[in-house]
Amino acid sequence: MKRFLLFGLALLMVAALMPAAESATAQHNARQPVASPVFGLNSHLATRYTDPTTMDIPAQLVTELGITWVREDFHWHRVQPRRDIWDWTYTDAAMRALLSRNVRVLGVLGPSVGWAVPHSGDPHNDVSYYAPDHDAFVHYARGVVTRYHRHVKHWEIWNEPDHPYFWRPHPDVAAYTRLLISTAAAIREIDPTATILIGGINPYDTSFLRGVAAHGGWNSFDILAIHPYVNPYSPEHGNLAAATDGVRAVMNRYGQKPIWATEVGWASGASDRDSIGLADDESQANYLVRGNLMLWESGIEKIFWYTFKDDPDNPYGLVRFGEGRDDFRRELFKPAFYALRTLNQQMAGVRYVERRDLFNQHVLVDFTDLEGWQRPHQANGTLHPSGHSREYEQAAELHYRFMTSGNDYVVFKHEPPIPIPSQAHALGAWVYGDGSTHLLRVRIRDAQGEVLQYTLGPVGAPGWHFIQTPLGGAVEPGNVIVPVAGGNRRLDFPAELVSIILDDFVDSFIGSGVIWIDDLRIVSGHEIYNLRLLRGNDALDILWSPPGARANLATANRSGILVERDGNQSFVPAEEGRLSFNLGPAPVYVWHRR
Repeated sequence: MKRFLLFGLALLMVAALMPAAESATAQHNARQPVASPVFGLNSHLATRYTDPTTMDIPAQLVTELGITWVREDFHWHRVQPRRDIWDWTYTDAAMRALLSRNVRVLGVLGPSVGWAVPHSGDPHNDVSYYAPDHDAFVHYARGVVTRYHRHVKHWEIWNEPDHPYFWRPHPDVAAYTRLLISTAAAIREIDPTATILIGGINPYDTSFLRGVAAHGGWNSFDILAIHPYVNPYSPEHGNLAAATDGVRAVMNRYGQKPIWATEVGWASGASDRDSIGLADDESQANYLVRGNLMLWESGIEKIFWYTFKDDPDNPYGLVRFGEGRDDFRRELFKPAFYALRTLNQQMAGVRYVERRDLFNQHVLVDFTDLEGWQRPHQANGTLHPSGHSREYEQAAELHYRFMTSGNDYVVFKHEPPIPIPSQAHALGAWVYGDGSTHLLRVRIRDAQGEVLQYTLGPVGAPGWHFIQTPLGGAVEPGNVIVPVAGGNRRLDFPAELVSIILDDFVDSFIGSGVIWIDDLRIVSGHEIYNLRLLRGNDALDILWSPPGARANLATANRSGILVERDGNQSFVPAEEGRLSFNLGPAPVYVWHRR
């Protein structure tokens, strides 16, 4: 309740919700969303629901959520508990329950089973996360695909092979790539129409993906699966909109592929990514809607929420754990359950038009004059004026030369530091990349004397694009460049820009290149996010404001229909051609005639 009291006190009045002259988010290297959004679910019926005879109970709730796609594990230890025994009890029950309701299935193959790994500490007939016997894994995959290929056409090979928990004793890109190549070939031999996904990877570190390509695995998969977790940060402060920037830079070199987010989620309390429990039920539901929309807008074709039901100590689910994995009583449903149901209902059949955020951009550094920029303590690069600009004035031409396999970077410091307006809540730059994943960063000194580092993003492919970073929230401890006693790792104003940095994200890179930077900009104004969509002749505006705001939406209607995050509806009368309503962190859907 405290959140809503603060929201009421902080209410802002916005004159009119119209497209800003230059929308920062719209210019963030935007990718056109696919026509039909798919917001799916990691359902885990075959592996976590314990009663195969009542599998229809959770499957019916999947249908109630408006889910048309689920991600289901075909765990090796479940279907082949021993080398000479196959058991289809749970997978058959799950497939019957889901497929009979016209729910399509993305099947995940893996992880290992105890009898098929060299590690002796795991039970022979239970799950193991150690690297599997290669031939035994391909044999298991053949068995699963042979049984289900008439109905399951999409297969994800392993889960997070780049994570040390899921590929033990440590990730091995060469071994995984060999497994990917062999398993994909076996699947296509059984079903030439099958679609193969690489095991979902962390998109913020592309070194594993580049390793797969370097070991010859790029053509073995059809869809790039990512797991863009930013929990416990909000979608905005976690910069979820930039989740695909790094992998798109890799694809620019090796070939384009569709991107699916086969896992994304936020916990509603203390979890594996948040020991304190910064989020709660309300935050989880709000982040679900905002995160799904941001990923869809970035061009991700399908997004699968993690997960359907809470684990005992990991509350990522839509349903609380209750009395066990089979407990799906309605009193256990969290706000996130209704938020996902409403999202699917409201987004059915829509067409994307534009993002209409009420942000303003102001040029902080235009690079028409490079006086004041210095390169201290190193010789890894130079900064020169260039006529290769985005518009009419000159840009900065940054040459770099990274010659070691360690962490190479080049820093350009400005003397004196450049003041940053106190109303800034994001900072970005126009960049013309060279196809690399080198990161453009900035360092800012705040009122406490802390120097904090922020990553705008990878420089990416050739062609001008806007990359940005939010300035709210605490930075990771490793991005506190100059700590101070009592520092809070947050940007306290007044603040000033100290330097810009180009960092070799892949330390093994050795070589040189050139990029161009034009207009370093601060993003300010009312923090109101607005997506404009269409369904037939009806306009749908989806809006939210984390700090709270008063919105006035131009309309040709006498009234509009406002649908709240959880599905409650109300009429909003128009006054002088505008619909007026309050906004907060919970997104609302506003239907009206264009």
